[in-house]
Order: sequence, then structure tokens, then C-alpha cells
Amino acid sequence: MLQISPGAVLSLIATLFVGAIFLLMLSETIALGKGQDPITNVIRSVVRAYPGVSYVVAVIIGMLLGHLFWP
Repeated sequence: MLQISPGAVLSLIATLFVGAIFLLMLSETIALGKGQDPITNVIRSVVRAYPGVSYVVAVIIGMLLGHLFWP
């Protein structure tokens, strides 16, 4: 039977985060090479336009980590 441990969930979250950061860096490198605006400018403007969404995402991640690792 499949058992999901807190370490596995944390590892999955970390892997997804690092993968997203890698893709953003790759996209920015390609965009700067072509002389275009990088996608990080769009992400930055969206986060500034909708700060509540950023807050909700941070709270959900915090609740998930707190739920898994609170003794």
C-alpha cells in the first residue's frame, strides 16, 4: 500500500518549487537573448495587482507544512 510521509510531501513541494524557478530562469535567459521582456516581469505585475492571491498561496503552503510537521 502507498504510504505518504511528511518528508515525501516536503520533498515534492521543494522539487516543484526548484523546477518552477529553473523554468523561470530558463525563460528569462531566452527572452533576454532575443531582446524580449521576460515572463518574470508579467509575474511581478500580477503579484502586485493581486496581492491577496499571493497571501492565500503563502497561507496554504504554511498550513500544509504546519499540519505535516507540527509535533
